[in-house]
Amino acid sequence: MSHLKQNLFEIVAFTLVIGLLTVGAYSRNRVWNDEVELCLHDISKYPNKARIYVNLGFAYVNLGDYEKGFETTQKAIRIDPQFAKAYYNLSVIYQQWEDLPRAIEMGEKSLQLDPELHMAYYTLGGIYLKNQQYEKAESCYGKFIKIFPFFPEAHNLLAVVYATQRRFDQAAEALEGELRVNPYHALAHLNLGQLYWYEYRRREKALQHLKAALLIDPSLPDRGKIKKLVETIEESPP
Repeated sequence: MSHLKQNLFEIVAFTLVIGLLTVGAYSRNRVWNDEVELCLHDISKYPNKARIYVNLGFAYVNLGDYEKGFETTQKAIRIDPQFAKAYYNLSVIYQQWEDLPRAIEMGEKSLQLDPELHMAYYTLGGIYLKNQQYEKAESCYGKFIKIFPFFPEAHNLLAVVYATQRRFDQAAEALEGELRVNPYHALAHLNLGQLYWYEYRRREKALQHLKAALLIDPSLPDRGKIKKLVETIEESPP
């Protein structure tokens, strides 16, 4: 693997797994602050409703206040120890705290209590991937995609699972699936371009996707290196 290829792949994989969209963060924070106020008002009227504490905990999590989210969710569990969504909240919080074993334990418990809590499959898929439990990550993403085939990022993250195991045919298929959901997904185009060039030497396909990535996202990581790769491919024999 060339130095360029390695650098690009590491950046893209990191962005796919870890990256968070920041556009519109202010408006989202306003929404979740309003949700906190609403939940606190409801708790003043119904102090023994586990669901309200779970909703409040989730609102705190979305604001990035994991300590309050944890404390509030624990109150929900004391009221109702069988509330699946409370354990899902804890799974998300432990993931943010980098306590992956506890994140997995809580995520699995949430699904034991409610097998139809489908977002838990998506979240667990990411935790398993980060914990290098690739078969379990693949299983979780597969179950989630079966229910929500058009959910953004799900196919993309499944592609990362496959690529990490060097299962490039399946990775390419998953990335094509992501582009059917969102044709303007720059990182999916970038990953596909690299796969088509480095693994299959499919010149036109590689150029198509690499150029699409550059066009879609002007702030693409290592943009200069990607342009250099495009030039290299264009100068190569057809």
